[in-house]
Parts: sequence; C-alpha cells; structure tokens
Amino acid sequence: MEGDILWGIDPERDRRLERHALGRYLAAVGFTMLLFLLAALSTSLPVDLLRRYLQGRGIPVTQTMTQLVNMASYCYSLLLPLLFLALFRGPGRTGRPLFPLGRPRRGILFPALGICLGVCSLSNYLSTWVSVLIQERFPDTLPSHQATLPSEGLPLVLGLISAAVLPAILEELLFRGAILQGARPFGDGFAILLSALTFALCHTTVPQLIPALLAGLLFGFFTVLSGSLWVTIAIHCCYNLLASAVELAGTLGGPHTQLTVSASITALSLLYCLGGCLVLSVRLRGERLLEPYRGALTPARRFRAVGCSIPLLAAIAALCWTTWRPLLEEVLGR
Repeated sequence: MEGDILWGIDPERDRRLERHALGRYLAAVGFTMLLFLLAALSTSLPVDLLRRYLQGRGIPVTQTMTQLVNMASYCYSLLLPLLFLALFRGPGRTGRPLFPLGRPRRGILFPALGICLGVCSLSNYLSTWVSVLIQERFPDTLPSHQATLPSEGLPLVLGLISAAVLPAILEELLFRGAILQGARPFGDGFAILLSALTFALCHTTVPQLIPALLAGLLFGFFTVLSGSLWVTIAIHCCYNLLASAVELAGTLGGPHTQLTVSASITALSLLYCLGGCLVLSVRLRGERLLEPYRGALTPARRFRAVGCSIPLLAAIAALCWTTWRPLLEEVLGR
C-alpha cells in the first residue's frame, strides 16, 4: 500500500503507475547526469579566474592554492547534482533512506575489500596499458583537466585528499546512495546496473570506462549486501589511494615505473581477492544475496523504459561524446 492506493487489485493499473514512476525517476537521473557534466566542464573556470586575479596583482599562484581551488571545484561538481537528485528520490514503498549510513553488516568489509581491490586493480592495470598506448600514439586525446599529482609537500597531501578521499565520499553518496537506493524499488539488480552504468559514463575517459563499470557493479553489490555506504566508502578510498600511488609512480619515474608499480599492486591485490572470495563463499553459503523484485514490471519493460527516457538518453549521448570526441578527432584528423 502507498498512500490510499491498494496494490495488487488491478495489475494493469499497477503496471501503469510503476511505469510512470520509473520514467519519472529515470528522467531525474538523466537531468542529474547532464547537470554533473555541465558542472564538471566548468570546474576549470574558478582556477583560471583565481590565476588571473592573482597574476594581475603580482601574487604567485602556488600549488597549494591550486589544489584547494580544485578541491572546492570538485565538491561543487558533485554536490550540485547530488542535491538535485535528492529532491527527486524514487518511489519509497520500502521506506529505505537514500543515504544508508548506519552500522554495516558484520563480516563484509574485509572480504569485500579484497574482492574489489583484486578486480579493480587488475582492470586498472589493463587501463594503465591502454593509457600508455593512447599517450604514445595520440598524446593530445586524454582530457586536459586530469592533472597529475604534485610530487611532495602539502600540495601532495591535498592532491591525495582530492583524488582519493573526496571522491570516495561524494561519489558513493551520489551513485550508491541517491541513484542506487532510489532505483531499488524497481529491483536490486536493476538498481546496481543503473548506478554502475552512470558511474562509468561520468568518468568521461576511455581508459577508465571498463574499470569504472566493474568497480560500480562491485560497489553497488556490496552496498546492498552490507546495508551501508560506509563499506563502499572505505573500499573506494583504498582503491583511489592505490590508483594515486600508480599515478605518482608515473609522475616520478615515468610510464615504465608506473607499469611496474601497477603490476606489483595488482599481484598483491589478486591474492587478497582470492582470500576474500573464499571467506565470503563460506559465510554466505545458501543465502539470498539480493532481494527479489516484487513489482508489476517485467525486466524487459524496465529496460525498455531506459531506452524511452529522453533525458537519460540525452545525458548518455553527451557523456559518450565528451569521452570519445578527443580520440575520434585525433584518429579522423590523421
């Protein structure tokens, strides 16, 4: 029962109401992704304005100033769509909060950490190879806003916070919080897949598409399994720190050092992943991992709704164009 509506009496009416609710929610997700893209594309503006202001007054622009402005710009680019989507939370028949920040289920964090680090480190290692190949053949194709980490001092600390801690908190609140939890009334599997796809698309770099998609699927699954965002916030932060270590190795030692460090991290993470899989397989034996969908729509109707959502399709097209345009222009230009 939702309000004064009795569910299960008229199946056709139930399908119509649920299809309308799903369409409204997917439209909100589409507008959220467009808002994220516009905010992300404008994050360089505050840095440029600060640089011009300081240079006009003869004040040198330090790396610390730049990192602080970058952190503020990044927070703005995610908080704006997060607040927007929070106003359009999905149909809450189950009464779930959009941001489950309670105590997580015991015994999930450390096995989940191993599984996620193993899979994500392997995919990140492969993406590092892709990045090296792209930079060698098409040096101008990777987005210019992805600056390398500073190599020392306070700028390095601020850079690590900006690259590891802030994304772990804000991205989990947006993708595994508002997007995933809002879509769970339409099925846990559907919600995990939708949040993973939006997570991957919003990275807007070719080498990170597959790693972000795999990470999104795992993070979504363990958010549902643990019942708390704290588990995936911790996992996401650890993964980002390892990725930052790989990036820092490339900054200090070049591409070959970067690949060596990435390979070492991947090997250790895969061993940890094996242990995590064994522990969880024993602990969760015979247990239902995801709640079954009890709504009125078939899987085909739910995915058809995705293909009929104009705001969502527009957001996907805009994000794909942003991701692939530099590479396509370089390839076609040659």
